[in-house]
Amino acid sequence: MKLAKHQVKPLAVLKFEAEARLLAGHISVNQLRFLQAAKDKGAALEPAGRIAGSDE
Repeated sequence: MKLAKHQVKPLAVLKFEAEARLLAGHISVNQLRFLQAAKDKGAALEPAGRIAGSDE
C-alpha cells in the first residue's frame, strides 16, 4: 500500500498567512512567538486525549 505524499503549496501558504495577519490585527511579540513555534513544530506537539478536551 502506498502512502500519499503531502505537498504544501508555498503560494497558498503565503496567501493564507497574509490573510490571517490582516484578520488578526495587532499581534504581540509573545503571540507571534507562539504562532511561529506552532508553524515550525506542526501537529506533533498538539495535545491529544483528555488534554485536548476529548472525553476518550
